Amino acid sequence: MKILVLGGSGFVGTNVCQLLKNQNYDIKSASLRDGFDFTNFSSTIECFKKYEPDIIINLAAKVGSLNFVTQQAADVIDVNMRMLLNIFKAVEETSDKLVLINPVANCGYPGTINEYSEEKFWDGKVHQSVIAYGNTRRMIEILAECYKMQYGLKIINFFVPNMYGPFDSTDPNKAHALNALVSKIVKANFEKRREFEVWGSGIAVREWLFAKDFGKIIAQTIENLDSFVYKETVNIAQNYGLSIRELVDIIVKEVGYDGEIVWNRSMPDGAPRKVMNDIRFQKQFPNFIFTSLNEGIRETTKYYQAIYPY
Repeated sequence: MKILVLGGSGFVGTNVCQLLKNQNYDIKSASLRDGFDFTNFSSTIECFKKYEPDIIINLAAKVGSLNFVTQQAADVIDVNMRMLLNIFKAVEETSDKLVLINPVANCGYPGTINEYSEEKFWDGKVHQSVIAYGNTRRMIEILAECYKMQYGLKIINFFVPNMYGPFDSTDPNKAHALNALVSKIVKANFEKRREFEVWGSGIAVREWLFAKDFGKIIAQTIENLDSFVYKETVNIAQNYGLSIRELVDIIVKEVGYDGEIVWNRSMPDGAPRKVMNDIRFQKQFPNFIFTSLNEGIRETTKYYQAIYPY
């Protein structure tokens, strides 16, 4: 079984590729670094025909911090929509036996609800702070429904919380939220800064997914494809979140930083609460054990400490 990971050289892609290779899957990675531009249909179809995969894991995306997706909103929606349209069309033109797996970031959920249950995905608008990226995640659901309807494509979507772990960018404007915090606190500690600024008030509550756990779930999905294809989208969920303030406390303790934390309340918090209901997940993955947040942050911290200076 040949597996192609789109965006395999990125943060999540690197973690997924590494984990699947360790389990002896036949993995190929495709991204701009490999000469494939998924905003271009010819380049996308060329990629799929070259590798002839049985499974495509779609991790290709233009994304960054809350500040990044706000300041570059037009570019974010343009690039992501072009990639999605090309990828779905190329899958249809390549093989009717292909299985396409998509993570759908939970910023696609309505910005006003407190618990992210799958049946509430369309019960309101996305939060204004993620209007560009969040709406392209919603389009994955629409495209999947339409391509299943007309062509019977095999598509599996997962709603996923904010991910973290090693191999992310050291640029805080491009890194995922938790990784950006870890990298900046590690840097502040090495440079012996007496103050460290965190954007927002710290009251926003988030759920976090260790990227290697996502890879494990993908591996289990591949092993049990018949039970997933054509089924409803499932939250990869622990039904547990904590505030950014609590998160910073854990990181500071792990890093050993003893400076003052300064909260920049002029910066946006985003949606007040993002915690995902885990009822469907428990039915689909009853024995899955998530990496603890402390353990995941410890591994992420070690990664950034190892690559310092940056």
